Amino acid sequence: MFVFIKVFGILLVIAGLAVAWSPIPLCIVLIPIGLALIVATSQTARDWLHRRRENNPGFDRWMKKMEGKIPERFSEPLRRTDAEDSSNQG
Repeated sequence: MFVFIKVFGILLVIAGLAVAWSPIPLCIVLIPIGLALIVATSQTARDWLHRRRENNPGFDRWMKKMEGKIPERFSEPLRRTDAEDSSNQG
């Protein structure tokens, strides 16, 4: 089941990147939900995203903004990768 969720998450991220330049901004929903699915099922992805957010303040600000736009069920895994939360490095 976890493999299906990871593959679906990857497909959502790819679809979000593909439609990023369309007039309808579906990437605002697709990319964060895809990342949340991947992060929820993989510690490696969680660590990777945490490091990206620490090293790129602009990306971190974008992720925080997107956490407020997607449902709570999907935003919670993303909050665990917050760059300001030092408890993620356990």
